[in-house]
Amino acid sequence: MSHPCFQALTRPVSIAGLPMSYVIILFGVTFGGFIATLSFTYFVVTGVVSYIGLRLLANYDPRIADVVFITMIRTPLPPSWFKGEGIIYRA
Repeated sequence: MSHPCFQALTRPVSIAGLPMSYVIILFGVTFGGFIATLSFTYFVVTGVVSYIGLRLLANYDPRIADVVFITMIRTPLPPSWFKGEGIIYRA
């Protein structure tokens, strides 16, 4: 597992040092906020801050966003959600 060939073949595809899921998050936050606010200041500041934050997160664990997405998709909603009570988990 520590062989360089194995590590190279199993690491995620990246653009500008960010895995693809992080790039999608970066574009969504940056361009979505720009469209909502029409502020170039928001566009630049959010782009830089988001890139730095996501780059630090990618250095820690490049697949953590995938784990969160899959967990949210696979975890069923509780019956209270369908009754209009919101998401309430009880022991």
